[in-house]
Amino acid sequence: MIQRRPASFESPPDTVIDTVGAEPDDLSTIQPGPAAGDAPAQSEAAPRPRELLLEEYFRGSLYADGMLFDRRGRVRRRFHVDMQGSWEGEWGTLQESFLFDDGERQQRTWRLHRLPPQRGLRRYEASADDVVGPATGHAAGAELRWSYVLELALGARRVRVRMDDRMYLLDGDRLLNRTEMRKFGVRVASLLIVFGRY
Repeated sequence: MIQRRPASFESPPDTVIDTVGAEPDDLSTIQPGPAAGDAPAQSEAAPRPRELLLEEYFRGSLYADGMLFDRRGRVRRRFHVDMQGSWEGEWGTLQESFLFDDGERQQRTWRLHRLPPQRGLRRYEASADDVVGPATGHAAGAELRWSYVLELALGARRVRVRMDDRMYLLDGDRLLNRTEMRKFGVRVASLLIVFGRY
């Protein structure tokens, strides 16, 4: 159930944010630490987040606020999501209720499955009614990458786009998600979403 309308709906519609940057394809190659210069003193260093475990993070009541960007980086839509997650062993369910800034509402239910780890990576699969085939995910440390095909309704037509999700655990409550949406290998849109807990 939608519980609140996010303040981000008040942002001007022509806001431009660059959400695209080079990302490694293999999370196992990520080396944490400062990108340049000396490491900060221990008292100044930010605490590193713990590992991103879907079965821990997506449990209970959560919310997310996000923006959809077109291929030129212009904000096209804003949305709020209320979520309820539950897990039993290696199987989980995540129910999502979307509210868009134009008043549209959508529902999605993810069925999640934790797979045995492989080559040091945590692995997951997921499915939903508007996802074509399984979504596959692999995680290392505080980062997780999803790849799947989403079927979107555009008027009377249905269009399939490839989704490339990158999730980054910021702390115990906050999760940042960057998504690129591609058609025929060309980026057509992107998403920026921040998750939190109630």
